[in-house]
Amino acid sequence: MRIAIAGFSHETNTFAAEKNDTMDSVTIQRGQEILDRAHPRSFIGGFAEAAQGPDVELIPTVNIGFEHGGIIGAQVWEACRAQIIEALRAARPLDAVYLAMHGAAVAEAPYTDAEGELVRAIRQALGDLPIVATYDFHAIMSDYELANIVPFPNNTNPHIDGYERGIEAAQNLRRILRGEIKPVTRRVLVPIIGPNIGQSTWSHIPAEEERLPLYQLNLKRAELEERAGVINITILGGYGYGDSPDAGMSIVATTDGDPELAERLARELARDLWNRRHELLRVRPIYPIDEGIKMAMAHSEKPVLLVDLGDDPGSACPADSPAVLERLIALGARDCALTIRDAEVVEAGLRAGVGAELTMPVGAKIDQRFYKPVVVTGRVRSIDDGNYMILGPTHGGWSREVTPAAFREANVGPRVVLRIGGSSKIDVIFSRGGTGKDRDFFKSAGIILEEKQIIVVKSNQAHRASFDPVVASTIELDTPGVSTVNYARLPYRYLPRPIWPVDLEMEWRA
Repeated sequence: MRIAIAGFSHETNTFAAEKNDTMDSVTIQRGQEILDRAHPRSFIGGFAEAAQGPDVELIPTVNIGFEHGGIIGAQVWEACRAQIIEALRAARPLDAVYLAMHGAAVAEAPYTDAEGELVRAIRQALGDLPIVATYDFHAIMSDYELANIVPFPNNTNPHIDGYERGIEAAQNLRRILRGEIKPVTRRVLVPIIGPNIGQSTWSHIPAEEERLPLYQLNLKRAELEERAGVINITILGGYGYGDSPDAGMSIVATTDGDPELAERLARELARDLWNRRHELLRVRPIYPIDEGIKMAMAHSEKPVLLVDLGDDPGSACPADSPAVLERLIALGARDCALTIRDAEVVEAGLRAGVGAELTMPVGAKIDQRFYKPVVVTGRVRSIDDGNYMILGPTHGGWSREVTPAAFREANVGPRVVLRIGGSSKIDVIFSRGGTGKDRDFFKSAGIILEEKQIIVVKSNQAHRASFDPVVASTIELDTPGVSTVNYARLPYRYLPRPIWPVDLEMEWRA
């Protein structure tokens, strides 16, 4: 059996300033490089492991990713499509295709359903052969897409089951090729948009995990998946920043040749999800910036983690917002650590050297639609090259436990730590290329977490694995930016309406 492997992965924030409008923003792996560079605990790693056998020849073709988190230009998408189709055609004859996709890609019109249009092109090029695909928990799927592939998405958020879903995809593809099963998939789109912080399915803290609504619904999902004739059921979070007609949460059910069963189970879970929608907002309260800072300042134990939800680089934000820093200074906060991406401050710090005093505007150098620069005075405390090791636990982390196999190097470009306020000890890590949402990012820049009353991380979900075990409390902030939890602030064009909680009074039945 000849099985081609192709990848197309992007989580598109259509409101982000940094777009993928030239091929310079595209990263491409070709041929054997795809398997050689795949993490063994990833989607591709799991698929390749389970698909191996004397009767199988894996043919890696093209794996495409993107540098920026913003929308994909139409011409760029067309060029990427051409690369994948040409590589698959060159790999013929084929018995099946495995697609490693994220699922939340959005390109310029008419390609808002980026993955669906890619599947359409593959069908036109290769005909009616089996296609299985792995997807992220935040995937946005269309009915066309699901009618033409067999999906195996993450069940977890933060995502720790990519390896298992890759194995599941390979095992079921073998069964399809042997004629043992004939999968059919149905989707129920549930008109709920985020918030991501309320869509967690697990936690390092057992007491918190048990009260998460999606943890509880996932227990039922797992029970339904054990029924005869069921192949796979997933509760998808969707991606609220991907402006698409298919945006929103959804239930995706795949059965062995029984569309009525798939429809019935998807609707049953959709009803349960809709009935518990208010818990998605209540399970992790979101506070105005000033209120959250005051709560953190008054907390008897330290450190307290403040989460800058609106400027999450994991959601394609530039990570350059100074909104929280401005209020920390104004409210007289002490012993704080936070991070801002600002290449100009880094260059000024490199020129001035350790110990020098700088007065300059900081932040908002990439995006000024939601916030403006803030003028500060501070002393250069340290300088480093931005290379560090992420030792875990990390987002996903490939499992709940820390293992050396999950260690990885990171490079965010040169960093300058500026101490603002003198005795207030507000340390800001300014970086050139990116900011980290793991404690190793802070520790490697010389920040001793135990000394700080307040730590600020720009994130939504990905910080939890790293910070939950070591902070006294976590407070989520309603901050400005293109990952705002107030979706009504964003200029959607294609989002289906009404949708909850933008339209709080809406009614819906599965």
